[in-house]
Amino acid sequence: MKLRCYVFGAVFTMLSLLVGCSPTRHLAPNERLLWRIKLEGVKQNNASAITPLYQQKPNRRVLGFPLYLNLYYLGKNLYNPERIQGNIDKTNKDYARKIQKAGGDSVKVDDLIEKKEKKLSKLQNKKENGNWLMRTVGEPPAIFDSLKLVETEDQIKIYLASKGFFKSQVTSQTEVKDKKVFATLVVQEDKPYILTNHVYQVPDTTILGLLTESQAESHIHQGKNYDEALLSQERTRIEQLLKNNGFYDFRQQYVTFEADTSYEAYTVRLSTLVSNPTDTTYHKIYTINKVFFTSDAGINRFGRDRDTVTLNKVNFLAYEHQIKPRILLRKVIIRSGQTYSAARALNNQRIISNLDVFKYTTIGFTKVEDSLARDPHKGLLNAQINTALLPRFQETTEVGGTFTEQVPGPYASIRFRVRNIFGGAEIFDVGVRAGIEGQLQRNVATVGRRTEIGADMGVTFPQILVPFRTNDLLVRFNPRTRFSTGYAYVDRNEYTRTNLDFSFDYIWQRLNIHQFSLSPMDINIISTPRISKEFNDLLTLYEQQGNPLRQSFNNAFVSSINFTSLFNTANYNQTNDAKLMRIFVETGGFIGQYVAELFPSLSNYTFGKINLDYRRYKPLANNLIFVYRANGGVAKPLGSSRALPYDKYFFAGGSSSVRAWLPRRLGPGSSAFIDPITKEVSSQFEQPGEILIELNSEMRFRMFRFGNTNVNGALFLDAGNIWLFKERTAITEGTTFITQPGAQFEFNRFYKELAVGTGFGVRFDFTFAILRFDIATKVYDPALPEGNRFVLNKFRTNRIFGTNTLTTFNLGIGYPF
Repeated sequence: MKLRCYVFGAVFTMLSLLVGCSPTRHLAPNERLLWRIKLEGVKQNNASAITPLYQQKPNRRVLGFPLYLNLYYLGKNLYNPERIQGNIDKTNKDYARKIQKAGGDSVKVDDLIEKKEKKLSKLQNKKENGNWLMRTVGEPPAIFDSLKLVETEDQIKIYLASKGFFKSQVTSQTEVKDKKVFATLVVQEDKPYILTNHVYQVPDTTILGLLTESQAESHIHQGKNYDEALLSQERTRIEQLLKNNGFYDFRQQYVTFEADTSYEAYTVRLSTLVSNPTDTTYHKIYTINKVFFTSDAGINRFGRDRDTVTLNKVNFLAYEHQIKPRILLRKVIIRSGQTYSAARALNNQRIISNLDVFKYTTIGFTKVEDSLARDPHKGLLNAQINTALLPRFQETTEVGGTFTEQVPGPYASIRFRVRNIFGGAEIFDVGVRAGIEGQLQRNVATVGRRTEIGADMGVTFPQILVPFRTNDLLVRFNPRTRFSTGYAYVDRNEYTRTNLDFSFDYIWQRLNIHQFSLSPMDINIISTPRISKEFNDLLTLYEQQGNPLRQSFNNAFVSSINFTSLFNTANYNQTNDAKLMRIFVETGGFIGQYVAELFPSLSNYTFGKINLDYRRYKPLANNLIFVYRANGGVAKPLGSSRALPYDKYFFAGGSSSVRAWLPRRLGPGSSAFIDPITKEVSSQFEQPGEILIELNSEMRFRMFRFGNTNVNGALFLDAGNIWLFKERTAITEGTTFITQPGAQFEFNRFYKELAVGTGFGVRFDFTFAILRFDIATKVYDPALPEGNRFVLNKFRTNRIFGTNTLTTFNLGIGYPF
């Protein structure tokens, strides 16, 4: 307890120093601190697009305080350039002595010189740019510069003119208070210039025809504001259009625009000009002549030529054809006689790269010289596809840790991959994994363990495998067929469970942003050899309430058919303006009906399930990204089944759900198990549900950079819960727990049963992985009686590390959504 008080006392003292320190007391007499820039008068333009144009920006503030500036000053107080210079001098002397001692050993001397230069470079950087706190975490003071304010005015004028506000005016005003400069940028936008006429001036009639036919896709429309950003997009569109229609040599430089504002006030007559290469030459339309596919590019065997196999006018070259040419032929969509298309070439490159058997894939084109002089409007190209095989064998080992129920737990996995196992670009994978996690027990002072051991293997074929011959089916969509099987052993406090599964899947994708997966057969054989007495009592309690959850722990044969559509435009770091939409539909039990007749000891489940997950990533100004998510689903037993397989239920709470609740412990609805002694809500057991609603939002922001690692922060707000279709009976005596009603989904009250949590997170972005720490506290707890559900006022900083149920820590790899 004393240690905790000392820690919080030290933190409170440090925060008081940082917050209480005056940000201007370190300034020179003639210096002023730029404190605020206010933008006024912007009503027709996007203000968030103007703020990045500021040539000087105030220091960032957190809750109104210049935290990063104060951290800089804290580092400056610890900064001692004289001591650093002393270290530099000492380093020079030490290494001079070592080099002299090395004598004529040139290798040792070179090594010492290299070490000396590295050490001196670090010390010199520290001397010139300050210590780590000043360089990395802190932010130097934004000393007001009036010239940069004038430059900001000019940049805003240029921006407004590019948006059609040719007569706009920008002025600035400044006010000084306590050595702080409050700047105001006053914008007079005036009226924008409107496009009233748009014509093409193109001497090449073929190009003119293409532009006219595609005018519906143009970014230029009459009646809209003049906008140079749209002109840039139009220039790119025209280049892509022509390159996809045979114009191999075409470049954006041939596209220019002329804007005439002399006809009528605030109007623009726009001309799009597409010029010929010269006055005497024309843009040629190119056709594919021959196609060559070299599958072992980069290898040279002197005195030996590559073997050539020709299939459907595609020439496959290799010293040894390790992948069957007839398999590769299905992945080649560039064929002789086609009109050249840049989009087709890019798509073909993606198709081949997605095989995951080649290190790289390049597609180049060379002009057939004899064809260039025959016709001034046409030409021929030879296509050359070059690839090189990846290593046949690959091993991946992963070791890490989790932080569940406030307890760390290790996990490890090892996977082996064999490429091209049958000579047809197939991928064979086999892996094993093992892990231990903390698990909450009834006595919250102690924590149990969850052990999981598993193994799986699978083989992926680069085509859709069906009984009838359709090897070219969906060839443009990177089709794959995967057969897989696995075994999982899970030992928890409540039960021991094993699962043997087999599935085969059809997978295809549209570009790299939309993937589809259809599993015609997904089979699981589930066994539960052990159920603890306490958990068995809980299942009995459920039965008394009319909840058939016990059936979910019978030995069972679970079969299903499922379909997944995943649309995702987000990059790895989720920093672009993007969307994600995942649709999952599953129905099960139809194959199991026949198996149940053969094996009466195995239960069969007939059920339906649907899950929709939508996410939106919206970048804002100054390295801010707002992310929100809506996740919902329904799962219901069908026919004679009264329960779902346990793994098919929905669960809420945890690091990727409502983070203020322990994993899988939220809900259902406003029901709860109440300890008859403490009168508190018990979180001993997982809470399965048949209906799920989750709403999450995060404001992500850059904090500082530590070496090559970006340290980012996030403020988040989560809401959600699970429900059942049928109410469970309330039991008030004679059992281990008192149960209260509220599990059934009701339209007139479900919104009152959405649990709400909030918190703060820190994310370490290592480029190759993101390590996430989140601390969340409850805001609204639907398990409590109405009128007492708002619990944020019960949050206490001195109880964060205790056994309270209000605050939860979450550790994870990657973003929560």
